[in-house]
Amino acid sequence: MDRRDILMPAESGEYIARHAEHVKIHEEGLEKLCEVMLSSMTDKLQVPDSGTYINRPSNDDPRAVDWVFFADALNFCFWTKQGDPKYIVDGETGYYALEAAMARALKEGYDLLNPEYYSKITKEDLAHILRSDSEVPIPLFEQRLTILHDVGKTLIEKYNGTFMTCVKLANKSALKLLKIIVEDFPCFRDEVVYKGKFVSLYKRAQILIGDLWYFFDGKSWGEFEDIDKITLYADYRIPQVLVYFGAMSYSDGLMKKLQNDEHLPSGSDEEIEIRGCSIHAVELLQKKLKQKIVEQKLKAEVPNASLIDYFLWCYRRKYADELAKVPFHKTVGIFY
Repeated sequence: MDRRDILMPAESGEYIARHAEHVKIHEEGLEKLCEVMLSSMTDKLQVPDSGTYINRPSNDDPRAVDWVFFADALNFCFWTKQGDPKYIVDGETGYYALEAAMARALKEGYDLLNPEYYSKITKEDLAHILRSDSEVPIPLFEQRLTILHDVGKTLIEKYNGTFMTCVKLANKSALKLLKIIVEDFPCFRDEVVYKGKFVSLYKRAQILIGDLWYFFDGKSWGEFEDIDKITLYADYRIPQVLVYFGAMSYSDGLMKKLQNDEHLPSGSDEEIEIRGCSIHAVELLQKKLKQKIVEQKLKAEVPNASLIDYFLWCYRRKYADELAKVPFHKTVGIFY
């Protein structure tokens, strides 16, 4: 397949939203969410406190870029069924549990961020590094082991053993870095056929770029002149927030499945529509925010999709009990 035939995430989101049968986007809900976000702005959008404090490397640490890469190589599928015990490390759950495990491993002396180590990491070592404080192990352990072997090997063979080489080659272009990631690291290749078109969602590839941008405050290794071309990172938590605010809604049949904790197969129409419509909803939300900032003559930056995503993600964590009334979709897979 010629990769040029694949719609990029923004185009994919628009196409999916236009053809969706199970998910709808609503202007009134976008308006409501827009007002909430405007009330959180000073000179820029203020992200809610997630209440989590992980011992990450500082942004001047020579390992920082490879920390972000390692974390996002394994950043997928942490959910559990309603009421079930969770994967926990040092009191953290979900993605933050992974970061806590990474911090713990570095403290214990593991050469965790070196692909020479993790490209050959043993099952026993990885199980110890990712061990849970509960009886629940990290989901999809075997897939994570395989991914570390694969991405580590690619870094060694093509990129001098560090993801910094990829960032340098991108020359401050988020889109060039996205191309490098999805072409050379297949585990990030989040693509599917929907209604006769090849579409892409690229959640993990884009969040890798967005995390670099956010971690380095848009400077140094996080400076991307076209960061605005990156879309929402289509996962299973952001749709929950969009539905909560009425910016999206599900068909009765789909909502019943989610309420019953039914799994949606990866690549199914319902799953793709939830994620694709989320991307397009945030594209529309950003345009609405820009319009209101101009109309109200606010002295604030128009937030890009990466910052909107982080706002919504942290909002969900901060108000987790309230948002629990909205079921989130559950799909087993490595793409988010």
